[in-house]
Amino acid sequence: MGFCLGVANIIPGVSGGTFLLVFGIYERVFSILNQINKSFVLKCLELVSACFRCPVPGIKHIYAFSRESGFLFLFKLAAGAVVAILALSSLMKYLLLHHFCLTYSFFFGLILVSVIIPVKMLKRFDTWAMLCLVAGIGITVWVSAMVNPYDKIKMKSDHLARTSLIQSASVEGRDDSVPGSGKIVLTVQRYSSGDYLYIALCGALAISATVLPGVSGSLVLILMGTYFEVISAISELKCLHLETFIFLGIFGLGVIFGGLLFARLVSFVFFRHYNATMAFLCGLMTGSLYALWPFKKTVFMAQQYVKQAGEVVCLENVTVQTNINILPTKDDPVIAAFVFFVLGGIIMMLFVRKEAAVSAVDK
Repeated sequence: MGFCLGVANIIPGVSGGTFLLVFGIYERVFSILNQINKSFVLKCLELVSACFRCPVPGIKHIYAFSRESGFLFLFKLAAGAVVAILALSSLMKYLLLHHFCLTYSFFFGLILVSVIIPVKMLKRFDTWAMLCLVAGIGITVWVSAMVNPYDKIKMKSDHLARTSLIQSASVEGRDDSVPGSGKIVLTVQRYSSGDYLYIALCGALAISATVLPGVSGSLVLILMGTYFEVISAISELKCLHLETFIFLGIFGLGVIFGGLLFARLVSFVFFRHYNATMAFLCGLMTGSLYALWPFKKTVFMAQQYVKQAGEVVCLENVTVQTNINILPTKDDPVIAAFVFFVLGGIIMMLFVRKEAAVSAVDK
């Protein structure tokens, strides 16, 4: 179950909350998380302190407590999800770099069909629900239009080129098959303090969205322009760079605090204003189709500075995707994009039918 949950979290459109419903553990997970309060934290600190004084009995007490409270189950679920995310991050990075149009076509099909989930969960469609729907669409399209991947890439590249101190410059032998094979070694930081704060916020919002059926945390990261950056950092963990660990650590802290604070708030709103919340979710997911349109305007950067394997590399004539949607041209793989769009829709339809079958059994 944990591995499937990880797959759901790394693929936009496949909601972790939906998987929890399909597996029949949605309420169980929430009941476990709702145990976290001041007395629970004090109990954990007491057990940890006892573990330092008497390691063997202390570990046994921690195991018994985690099993009784359900956190052992939650830990296994989270461990399986982490394994799936680590295993698939490199593949997802490769697909976005080399098959952007086809990958986004697949995502587009997933999201388009997954809108069915919150629509089916609506109890009524009144004026208030319509306003919430329109608000969700408007917010999503506004965020998608404001967060331009090209602007972020250009800003970071300019920062590296402008403020970095060049220790040494060595142009290595070029390979014509690899654009920008010349390397310039720079003493720079890959992430700024603003990047760290922003990624913590993204982590908090992503986990908050994940707890709701039909909404994907990965989709939130796409809308906020950090999805590729996060999966790139995950795929680079094997390089053992300190900055990557710090970046993902801060993202993880955002996930933890978001899960403890925002998720509880979202749950409160969800149960108190159920119909309005579901209408708003419909709007968010419908509006996200604007961001996931697979045909984007591309721009060329004569030089782009990026950090790879501990060094900053100067890439030449780089093609960068913007957030500006365009109609497909004769050079675009329209037929292949349509095939992947249909494939994504079919896969999501299978999940929707499975979720509907589980809900029918519960009733």
